[in-house]
Amino acid sequence: MTSERIPPVPIAQEQILDMLQTRGFESGFQSSPLRDFWGTLTSITGEMRTGQRGAFAVSLFNFGEVEVLHSVETYESPVAQIEIPVSSRDKSRMGYWGNSVDDIINPGVDKSLSHNAPGVKKHDYLLGKRLRVALTPGHPLSNKDDVTGQWVDKPTDCWTLVEMQGEGAPATVSVPGATTAPTVDATAIALGLLNGKTVQQWHSEVFGHPSIKGNATLINQIISGEFLSGLEAAGKIAKDNGVYTVV
Repeated sequence: MTSERIPPVPIAQEQILDMLQTRGFESGFQSSPLRDFWGTLTSITGEMRTGQRGAFAVSLFNFGEVEVLHSVETYESPVAQIEIPVSSRDKSRMGYWGNSVDDIINPGVDKSLSHNAPGVKKHDYLLGKRLRVALTPGHPLSNKDDVTGQWVDKPTDCWTLVEMQGEGAPATVSVPGATTAPTVDATAIALGLLNGKTVQQWHSEVFGHPSIKGNATLINQIISGEFLSGLEAAGKIAKDNGVYTVV
């Protein structure tokens, strides 16, 4: 007897957003070579799939402007997608993802409040934001032991939100296989890009630089004008007819 595979059924963004939560999880497979990356979340879609336990929903987080920090194989595409099965349980891939999202988008908000309480941000808040996501190890998930056949908690790699550009403090994560990059002086890079340019010309370059676009503090200083005003006050830059020169 053979079983015919049922093709995935698309789920609209509005529907999948209603199914996702960042808190209130109940107690009780990776398709991408990416392990750590920055990307702009363009949409959240989903699919209904079938497995050994029947039909289940999978949320698909779609990213553009991808900047790879670590991948198990060469990855040159500007877009990426991670998939996380929808669940309301805390010990689930969605539980660990949702809790990491909650820590960043709802800092200081009473944890006893429900997912739908006023003032508690949800997944739709992530749309259009630049995010750093990573596949992090050590999350206990219920799995059947190969020897005993009993269901036990096994440490599992799960997707988590590490940082959101311009908001919240980055989480401390460990990504297996990731190499430590040399320290980059983003301020020096921004200053070097400024030399011989107007503000508009500088902005077109500085915000897209890989070492700067993930630095929320520096970006906020640039947007507010604090960066340039501080340099001018310190005598490190001069402006003539709208063009800046590094002194």
